[in-house]
Amino acid sequence: MLKVIKKTRIYEEVVSQIHELIRAGKVKAGDQLPSERELAETFKVSRTSVREALRALETRGLIVSRTGAGNFVAELPVESLVAPLATLLLEEKDALADIFEMRKLIEPQIASMAAERATKKDIERMKKILDKQGEEVSRGETGVEADAEFHFAIGGATQNQALEKLVSGLMDMLSHSREKSLQTPGRRMASIESHRKILAAIEEHDKTKAREAMLRHIERVEDNVLLSKKSHSDYSESLLEERSIP
Repeated sequence: MLKVIKKTRIYEEVVSQIHELIRAGKVKAGDQLPSERELAETFKVSRTSVREALRALETRGLIVSRTGAGNFVAELPVESLVAPLATLLLEEKDALADIFEMRKLIEPQIASMAAERATKKDIERMKKILDKQGEEVSRGETGVEADAEFHFAIGGATQNQALEKLVSGLMDMLSHSREKSLQTPGRRMASIESHRKILAAIEEHDKTKAREAMLRHIERVEDNVLLSKKSHSDYSESLLEERSIP
């Protein structure tokens, strides 16, 4: 059942509830969602919050907006591509390393394809996102939302719906580890710099440079995330050892 929204970041709770309806199969591929006005009345929130939530759902590939017709559940829900990976990440201790290995195989090729197919509109979108990331970081924020949006945009520039949804699902699934990574000193600016190199290669339509820039970017994030995870694990183990000493 839909519930009245109580959280501070209202649109995220709207996203969460609609996402859950899709995941549970209560609304299916091709189904039309209620109008903005109806959703606002149901959730007891402003239409601005609903609009922001719908935009986020569309970015993640969960819904499709059709001008003059409304919003519909996407025909190829992202869960069908990434749900097994999400389960793996939650249940298997070493899954994060496996997923980074998979990212290194897939995302550089996606960047290469984006370099081949990106339109002027795609490139302008990515530039605006990088400006947004820079602004967020300058305010002391992690910039994780703009970071994810940049990867979504690369997926979109392939003009391949399945790849776009795969990237969207991966970013959602890894949001927690990416947020932690961007809290590491110097990591935020390094992320922006890596993104600029990827974008420059895509703008030049240089498939090889785009592939290499994305691979280097993922490798650096992997090193940061897995090192952070290992340090945390080692610290926890040392605490347990200390507590076990009589």
